[in-house]
Amino acid sequence: MLPPSMTFKTSYKVGLALLLCYLVAWLDRMAINMTIPFIREELQVGPERIGWILSAFFLGYSLFQIPGGMLADRIGPRKVLLVALAWWSVFTALTGVVGGLASMLVVRFLFGVGEGIFPAAVWKVIGNWYSKKNRGTANAAILSSVALGPAISSLLLAWLLPILGWRTSFYVLGGAGVLCVVAAWLYITNSIHEHPGVSREELEEFERDSLSQAANAEQTLEKASFADLLRSPAIWVLFFVALIYNLTMYGWLNWLPTYLLEVKKLSLQRTGFVGALPFLTGGIGCMLAGYVSDRWFRGRRKYLVFGCQALGGVCLYLFTRIDAPVPYMIAQCIAGFLLFMAAGAIWALPMILVPTRLMGSGAGFINTGGQIGGFLTNILIGYAIKWNDNDAAVGFHVMLGALVVAALLVLIGIREQPAPAPASPSTKPALS
Repeated sequence: MLPPSMTFKTSYKVGLALLLCYLVAWLDRMAINMTIPFIREELQVGPERIGWILSAFFLGYSLFQIPGGMLADRIGPRKVLLVALAWWSVFTALTGVVGGLASMLVVRFLFGVGEGIFPAAVWKVIGNWYSKKNRGTANAAILSSVALGPAISSLLLAWLLPILGWRTSFYVLGGAGVLCVVAAWLYITNSIHEHPGVSREELEEFERDSLSQAANAEQTLEKASFADLLRSPAIWVLFFVALIYNLTMYGWLNWLPTYLLEVKKLSLQRTGFVGALPFLTGGIGCMLAGYVSDRWFRGRRKYLVFGCQALGGVCLYLFTRIDAPVPYMIAQCIAGFLLFMAAGAIWALPMILVPTRLMGSGAGFINTGGQIGGFLTNILIGYAIKWNDNDAAVGFHVMLGALVVAALLVLIGIREQPAPAPASPSTKPALS
C-alpha cells in the first residue's frame, strides 16, 4: 500500500470531476458564439437580435443562481449538480432543432435555467471539501474552465462545423453531458465526511488544515442567515464587481469570434485557433491566481486583482489597435492571462468571506451580479454595433470602459485588513 503522501487523494478526484463538468458546461454555453454567423444567415436576424439570443441564456442563468444556491444549502449540492447536468445537456441538444427566433429564445432561456443552478452547488462542494487554507487554490483551478472551456469550444467547433453543421454540433455537445452525469454520480458527494472512499489520513489532514493558522488568517462573515449576509457591504461590493467585470469578460467571450471574422477578416479555421489562444493562456492565469493569492496576497488580494486588470486592460486595448497578426495575438494572449488571473483572484474572496453553511446561497448571490452583467453586455454590445453601422470593433469600446470601472471599484470598494496575529483578542472582517 502506498503511503498517504503518494496516493491520489479523493479530494483531487472530486476536483477533477468538478472541472470536467464545468468544462462541458462552458463548451455547451460558448458553442453558440462560433455558430453566430451561421445562425444569423439561416434565421435572418440582425446583430441586435443575436444580442437577445445570447442574453436569453443569461436571463435564465442569472435568475436561478440564488435558488440553486439555496437548494444546495438545503438539500445538499450533489442532487442539485445531477439535476443541472441532465437538464442543460437536454437543452444543449435542443438548440440544434430550433426553427426560428422565438424557439431559439425559449431554448436558450431554459438552457440557462439548468446551468444557473449549477455554479453555487459547485462552490458548496468546494466549501465542504476544502479548508480555507487551500480553498482559493482549489476554486481557481476549477474556475480555470471559464477560460479553457471557450478555448476548447473554439477549436472544437472550428473542426466540427464544416463537417457536421451547426445543428448537429449541438447534438454532439449535448451528448457530452452524459459523461458529466456519470462523473458526478461516481465521485461527488455533499461533503468530505460523506464520501466512503476518503481515507482516515486524508480526513485528519482536512481537520488539521481547517484549524491551521493559514486557514484562519482571514476572517469569515459569521452571519446567521442569508438575510444577515445581505446586510454586509462587502457582499454588495463583490456583487457589483462581478456585474461590471463580466461586462468585459462575457463581452470578450461572446463577441470575439464575430470580431475576428468581420474585423480581422480571418477564416473560420483561423478564427477557431486565434480565438482559442487568449483563453488557453487565461486558463493558466486563472489556475495560478488561487495559488498566488493564497500564498502571497492573504489580506491584500485586491492589489493582485487590480494590477492584473490594469495591465490586462492595456493589452486588450493594444489587441484592438494592432493590425499585424503576430503582435495582436501576443497582446491578446497576455490580456487573457492577466484578466483571467484577476477573475480567479476575485473569486478567492467569497470563498474565504462567506461562511461554509451559506456558501451556496452567498456565492450564488454574488454570481447573480456577474450574470446580470453577462445578460446586459450582449444587449449593450449588440445595439452599440447596430448603431455604429454594424462595426463589430465598437463592442470592444464597451468592454474596455467596463473594465476601467470594475478595476476602480476593486481598488476603492474592497477594504481588506492585514491578517491578524493569532493571539489578537479581537478581529475585524477581512472585507467591509
